[in-house]
Amino acid sequence: MSFADKIKSIQTTIQEQYLADDTPWVIGYSGGKDSTAVLQLVLYALAKLPVEQRRKEIHVLSNDTLVENPAVADYVDQQLRLIERVGKTKLFAHEPRLFQVFKSIPKLEDRFWINLIGKGYPSPNRLFRWCTERLKINPTNDYIKATVSQHGRAIIVLGPRRAESSNRAKSMDRYDLSAIHESQRLRKHSLANAWVFGPIADLSTQEVWQYLLQVPNFWGGDNKRLVTMYRNGADQQGECPLVIDTSTASCGNSRFGCWTCTVVDKDKSMTNLIENGEDWMLPLLQFRNVLAEIRQDPTRRMTVSRDNRDRMGPFTFAARAELLRQLLEAGKRAGITVISRNELEAIQIQ
Repeated sequence: MSFADKIKSIQTTIQEQYLADDTPWVIGYSGGKDSTAVLQLVLYALAKLPVEQRRKEIHVLSNDTLVENPAVADYVDQQLRLIERVGKTKLFAHEPRLFQVFKSIPKLEDRFWINLIGKGYPSPNRLFRWCTERLKINPTNDYIKATVSQHGRAIIVLGPRRAESSNRAKSMDRYDLSAIHESQRLRKHSLANAWVFGPIADLSTQEVWQYLLQVPNFWGGDNKRLVTMYRNGADQQGECPLVIDTSTASCGNSRFGCWTCTVVDKDKSMTNLIENGEDWMLPLLQFRNVLAEIRQDPTRRMTVSRDNRDRMGPFTFAARAELLRQLLEAGKRAGITVISRNELEAIQIQ
């Protein structure tokens, strides 16, 4: 099948699935190549439908951990504004309420600095990755559950691809066995009455880039800028997708991950960004490295764990105070706000 025929087939599949029922769609958008391709394909497919057939709700869902790579966070915010404007004023101008754009964030008590500095949780690693559920899974699932509660069920549209890795391909093939009976395109999600639709499962990475560079961005964004971001980050592994379960790998080496991530040994992406001109981010990288270095320092940890076991526990109060001082200094040097007033107040009462 030619590339053009493959794209046409995907758009036809999207249209058929959209028209199959009245279940609202929640489209995951991280700003990366795969989620951009999925959203663009969906919007182009819907634009080809007669207005009277565009009756089903579309929710574009993006998650902000509040410790995102700041360059990427700014880019995503810009795209979300464009997406919302085009969705409401053009694609669903006949009934703007049908098109919703939402950015989920963690609850105050679940945020990174509240747990690391306020409660003294050690910097996350592969064995104690306490951040993913609190920062990513819970906020997105809360939105999905609210949609299910309102409408009875929801379809989550994501961009997993078999070409990403052999593990991803095996996972997708396994899930395909549990596709619901009325549509072999959907697989069951762990949340009740939620299903997952992955329209670009069989596209290669090269085909994703080919599509993004050959087809104008639907909402007026610049896909060439996206290419530049990936190139400057020098990480062709891709993005940090909308995380809806614990099977998703850490995004620390990704262009679209958290700048505080210590689950990986080194943040090669931020290092490469700095080397490619984003030198204002150097204080953030230096602080991130501090978080990684002090994790196993026994002088910075309490001698009893939070569950009263005789092993290294939370960071000491002195270590937390020093981390807060260094964090504020890093933000000042980088010229950005790294922690909110609400978080600072919450830390003081921990």
